[in-house]
Amino acid sequence: MEKNSNFDYPEIDLSLVTFNSARWIDDFFSSLRTQSYPLNKIHVFIRDNGSTDETIPSLERAHLCHPDFASFQIELGSNVGFGQGHNVNLGKGRSSFYLVSNLDLTFEADAIAGIVSRALSDEISVASWEFRQKPYEHPKYYNPITMQTTWSSSACILFRREAIVQVGGYEPRIFMYGEDVELSYRLRSAGYVLKYHPSAVCWHYTYGAIAEVKPLQFIGSKLGNAYIRLRYGNLWQIAEICPLFMALLFLPQRFSGQRKAVLKAIVQLLRNAPYFLAKRKASSAKFPFNYFDYERSRPGAFYENNPLPPVLPLVSVIIRTTQGRQSCLKEAVSSVLNQTYPNIELIVVEEGSITCGDFMQEISARNVLSSVSYFNIESGGRGKAGNVALTVVAGEFMCFLGDDDLFFADHIEVLVQALLVRKEASGAYGAAWQVATRVISAIGYKYANIRYNLIGNETVNCASPPHKQMLSIQSVLFVKSLYDECGGFNEHMENLEDEELLLRYTASHEFVSVSKLTSLHRVSDSSKAPSPL
Repeated sequence: MEKNSNFDYPEIDLSLVTFNSARWIDDFFSSLRTQSYPLNKIHVFIRDNGSTDETIPSLERAHLCHPDFASFQIELGSNVGFGQGHNVNLGKGRSSFYLVSNLDLTFEADAIAGIVSRALSDEISVASWEFRQKPYEHPKYYNPITMQTTWSSSACILFRREAIVQVGGYEPRIFMYGEDVELSYRLRSAGYVLKYHPSAVCWHYTYGAIAEVKPLQFIGSKLGNAYIRLRYGNLWQIAEICPLFMALLFLPQRFSGQRKAVLKAIVQLLRNAPYFLAKRKASSAKFPFNYFDYERSRPGAFYENNPLPPVLPLVSVIIRTTQGRQSCLKEAVSSVLNQTYPNIELIVVEEGSITCGDFMQEISARNVLSSVSYFNIESGGRGKAGNVALTVVAGEFMCFLGDDDLFFADHIEVLVQALLVRKEASGAYGAAWQVATRVISAIGYKYANIRYNLIGNETVNCASPPHKQMLSIQSVLFVKSLYDECGGFNEHMENLEDEELLLRYTASHEFVSVSKLTSLHRVSDSSKAPSPL
């Protein structure tokens, strides 16, 4: 994204907290220099928490090398922790948007401009917009339609100042790790919405090795989880604190000195428990807890993303729908519009009616996708609708999305990268959640999620093709030449046309398995089990 002289960029405050951070400073400020967002609209506020390395000279040198910021302030002090350091900076700024960032990351060129643009277009009820982290994306669940999330990482996030000031900033008694979750829960308790914006990318070099265990993070995150349970959890969630910490004492140690560190954390927890219990307030918001985590996690936390090449092949997404399912279609299309991959052709075929024509014209007029096509045909089954779409596919790669299924935002990006690496493969697939759902309203096909089952998470080859792994068709990206070689759907099959095509395409061709969950497949459920989400 180039600097647009016709766009009125608002001033923003950038908050940084440093502690022996010298090795990250040059790369961080160099990435700011290349931003499409003008530096003279960025106020930089830095709180140093008692660094003893070359952090301060490096920051002063960065200011001299990049003098175009609207302002640049450094405050020195003792180590007050991550959240409290950002609170200090919050009290100094005045801009409508407050960008909190770690220093151990770099921004892609259009990241800040893109996320501020999104913030300006969102409703006043949205309090924050979280950047996507690479090479390892945070694996927590988010809504693929609305992009809402129950909590946001503060490694790199844009806040609406009005919202974060209203709730009082970060909790000062959480020194490090968990303070972002607590703030997220407090914002939602106050009625705000949190969003994830995966098109705004920062490269966060937080791990020296895959699945690295960092003692400070390990203990701090556990202690933060307990504090958050005391403030927001129900009685059962609070009661779980004791067995969770006991498990840390008696299970095998993840690092040397773990048990001693856990005992110190328990003492600190007992000291602060009355404070967090006293801060409890009634709220209608939901506050999930998942052992020492919070939201449901998507498998693939350490799938390593790579930069996209400058020239990208066209990907065709085919959606088949029928009369009365426009609300379903809108959700599926939203998950396509939210894709991080920039070169997509959308083909929608409506069978037996023309109710979705106006909606598809609206989608085409947005100019978000490379191409949008809509066809309506007489009743003839899903196989016929799929074949109509296959005859007009222009993409080098193609995939099928059910009108009640969803892609997570990186679905196409991840699978395309797999095929660009394994050029001999005929397709790639990621893991998926098969979500047992119940229709709770016939008007608009509103769903309740009942159970989540993981499918397609095993590596397979031609001897054990994907159809043997209960793979759903929406989780697969095909090379378009498969259609030319093997033909389309069998129109004489009822309800099994997808499985038959998948069987035929995978029987004698190589498919690449990607170890990351990238899609969601809804199936009907008649049980009475409660919804986990």
